[in-house]
Amino acid sequence: MNLNGYILAFDLDGTLVDSAPDIISALNKVLQEQGITPFHLDEARPMIGRGAMELLRRAYRLAGHPLAPEDEAPLLARLLDLYEVDIDTLTRPFEGLVEALDELEAMGARFCICTNKHTRLSVLLIEKLGLTARFGSNRGSDSVEAKKPAAGHLQACIDDMGGDIRKVIMIGDSETDFLTAQNAGVPSILVTFGYSEGPIRELAADAFIDHYRDFVPAVKACINSQNRLATDEAAG
Repeated sequence: MNLNGYILAFDLDGTLVDSAPDIISALNKVLQEQGITPFHLDEARPMIGRGAMELLRRAYRLAGHPLAPEDEAPLLARLLDLYEVDIDTLTRPFEGLVEALDELEAMGARFCICTNKHTRLSVLLIEKLGLTARFGSNRGSDSVEAKKPAAGHLQACIDDMGGDIRKVIMIGDSETDFLTAQNAGVPSILVTFGYSEGPIRELAADAFIDHYRDFVPAVKACINSQNRLATDEAAG
């Protein structure tokens, strides 16, 4: 299949990389500094997908210590500082990802990252993992007026690459990513091994994958479905 012109837009945490151990480690250090009991990794994993500030708010709320507005900025700065030091200590790409990207790139596809992580940290992490050259755009929530699930976040990534939104697929692990795809009018592929807050298969995504070995066939199926739909619409 020729994928020239197609852009695959990836969420980062829980989709491209398993970053929860390093993120939650930094969160727990902040909590411990405040005398608050840290979270178990599995307990905190679903809190990751909406960005660092929301992670802090939810963690403190669940711990029974809701954040006062004046405490948010300094604690966020502390969290990000701690996280940056160990950003790639345990974080790794999900198994099979690199091989899938190789195969899709050979077919002509291009890739970008659309994440609610801070851009500086997203760029740093991808660099540390040796993946920078793979992605034509890497935009975090601080680089756009409205973050995911706003369609403009995804559109900004596509604009960076001179792409066509009609040839985009959104890949993610959460309702936020699914809604981003819906808002932008593009297909979505959701991974079942990420950090979703709820049952991921209850979302009406175009495809689900349990491992990146299933990713290339899922991309092909999405594109074939799009092409059939376009043909049917043209036929009236």
